[in-house]
Amino acid sequence: MVLDTASTNVTSAPADLKPVALTDNSRVVLERRYLRKGEGGRIIETPEEMFWRVAYAIAEPETDRDAASRSFYNLMADMEFMPNSPTLMNAGTGQGTFSACFVLPVEDSMDSIMDTAKATAMVQKYGGGTGFAFSRLRQKGAPIATTHGKACGPVSVLQHYDDVSRMVTQGGKRDGANMGILSIHHPDIREFIHCKDDGESITRFNISVAISDVFMEAYEQDGEYDLVDPRTKEVVGTLRAREILEEIVESAWKTGDPGLVFIDTINRDNPTPHKGYLWSTNPCGEVPLLDWEACNLGSLNVARFWDEGRQEMDWNRMREAVRLATRFLDNVVTTNNFPLPQIRETVDGNRKIGLGVMGWADLLIMRGIPYNSEEAIEFGESLMGFISRESDEMSMELGEERGVFPWFEGSVYDKPGARPMRNATRTCIAPTGTISIIAGASSGIEPLFSLAHYRTMGDGTVLPEIADAFQDLARKRDFWSADLMAELAGGASIHGRSDIPDDVQRLFPTAMDISETWHIRMQAAFQKGTDLAVSKTINLKNEATVDDIRSAYTLAYKTGCKGITIYRDGSRDWQVLSHKKEEATPAAPTPQRRRLPDERPSITHKFRVGEQEGYLTVGLYDDGSPGEIFVNIAREGSTVSGLVDAVALLTSVSIQYGVPLADIVRKLKNTRFEPSGMTGNPDIPQATSILDYIYRWLDRKFELGVNGHGHEKLPVVMAEVGPAGLAQLEAQVADNDSGLGCPDCGALLVYQEGCLLCRACGYNKCG
Repeated sequence: MVLDTASTNVTSAPADLKPVALTDNSRVVLERRYLRKGEGGRIIETPEEMFWRVAYAIAEPETDRDAASRSFYNLMADMEFMPNSPTLMNAGTGQGTFSACFVLPVEDSMDSIMDTAKATAMVQKYGGGTGFAFSRLRQKGAPIATTHGKACGPVSVLQHYDDVSRMVTQGGKRDGANMGILSIHHPDIREFIHCKDDGESITRFNISVAISDVFMEAYEQDGEYDLVDPRTKEVVGTLRAREILEEIVESAWKTGDPGLVFIDTINRDNPTPHKGYLWSTNPCGEVPLLDWEACNLGSLNVARFWDEGRQEMDWNRMREAVRLATRFLDNVVTTNNFPLPQIRETVDGNRKIGLGVMGWADLLIMRGIPYNSEEAIEFGESLMGFISRESDEMSMELGEERGVFPWFEGSVYDKPGARPMRNATRTCIAPTGTISIIAGASSGIEPLFSLAHYRTMGDGTVLPEIADAFQDLARKRDFWSADLMAELAGGASIHGRSDIPDDVQRLFPTAMDISETWHIRMQAAFQKGTDLAVSKTINLKNEATVDDIRSAYTLAYKTGCKGITIYRDGSRDWQVLSHKKEEATPAAPTPQRRRLPDERPSITHKFRVGEQEGYLTVGLYDDGSPGEIFVNIAREGSTVSGLVDAVALLTSVSIQYGVPLADIVRKLKNTRFEPSGMTGNPDIPQATSILDYIYRWLDRKFELGVNGHGHEKLPVVMAEVGPAGLAQLEAQVADNDSGLGCPDCGALLVYQEGCLLCRACGYNKCG
């Protein structure tokens, strides 16, 4: 049973609906996050009823609602198209909004700052993410005439909004997602570039610098550019462009932030410049929006349109899907609910929609085209061009049928003889992390993140599994074996193996195997056919250098991208800055264990995390350095107790084999699981888990320097153990993709499409 949003009458799903074919993982994600629940969390709808609930609600504006509902249902049930998550969750329930992201204004006044803080709370209460530009705020220390005080500056306001987001989402399912943007010409740009360097002060914001054409010209000419007072518009200083970009690049190398948005490129594509400047984007960067605007998004699963028998694309079927999806998204604008009237007015004025894609990597594999190839770039540009043209045509037909968007007059479409346009924008490449799991597709236009992924079984067990496309091809080409699959599931690479054909190795590059140049060229190829922007993460290996990131940032600008987000594997682990690639290190001898004497001194520390008390004991070598740790907590026999005991044992063995404790701390601090909360320790007032507390305490007690506590790392215990040996041990002890655990299921999160995603349960920080 579902609710009719137009009349709130209960409407039964038809009995003759086609069944929905779901993978185990898809079903788990739907049950955890999307299907309606009654008292006690009991699921009260089937996947078929969910898709009908959404289809019937979104078809409300149609003349023949029943026929349109069936068309929309089939489009989703066939996994050819999915709207963004809020639409699936909320349509037909009478609750919540159908939009994932919003942009809110930050004007240079106390009233605006505080009003936006309140609006942020309201939007995030609805489950939305928020984007802000702080470029209009006067610089830190600027005089305030009305109070004779001094301005706090953009970074302080950003920190305030970070606190608001933390307050609203505390105890909820996921942290709030936010984007903070500051102009490269703002006098406080240096403070902004480094505001996330410590990894702790700001935790709920992605940050990006708004780069102008003037700045890039100064960079190319090795010249200076102006800093401008946002209030008076006067030049208040100059900086050398290459010096500032170097600071941005080095910070991004260390932390992944800041990214870049090319603000002039964005505003050249502003369809309604008479209604305002595009100051900011949504949290993942793919939707530049006016103040008080929201995005209404959906994605086609392009792999579904490959005709395996004919070995070609079914362009006619895709054309019909594009047209139907465009109509669906236009209806979303009409039927949507919003937390604030200003958002309703702006969204209605422009009627922007964003139709994008998922399953791109799957489609390339089906066609036998490597992701990092000229053929893939050309095919991507052609495919997105087709989608854009067909969506434009459908929007013009809707304009003739339903009327143009209200702000059409004065827009870029308002020209003599022009056809009416229903939607100010039609296309966008958005993150599809969770909906791609439902559809059984690869995410957005990303390559495969890894060949082995994790599948959640019906009983909740999470198991490693090799990508279906690879297994299918292995059987077809007769190189499948259980031993090979087991090795790959254990993390072995397919590259350089004699038992896998060379062309297959080339066909399955993962995100880390692909150079930044190919990542960016693919983003640029899809940008050519996209009205809004493209959400994509440029994933780089840990050994990527500052030079690599600088090249990526400048190439993104030159190729017409509207923004760029990079993530270097392990970049939140505070590594020593690397400017160039080093020669390969010779193989090191096997590390030797340094055991503690039978009688050794120790330190015991009592702690509390939330309501859980415990004791941490650190055994010491004669020189006072730690050699082992033991943890005793009250919940003997519990899962948490067993987990903590196991990690303490691994830590002890790792230390004794020469792995620096500081490196272990970097990997295990900030892990998230219950119990968590206040600690009563003024040095570490709050912890995200018992392990988080323990390893942050070790950092402070032994001055490891991980978060600025102390100045030097402890010496490596065994002098004969070379860096390669230590690196190998470190990788075996604690290595992961993002360094963050899923707050829902504990699996590792990965960076894709500018977002943190759990491929096991579907958690997605961007919504």
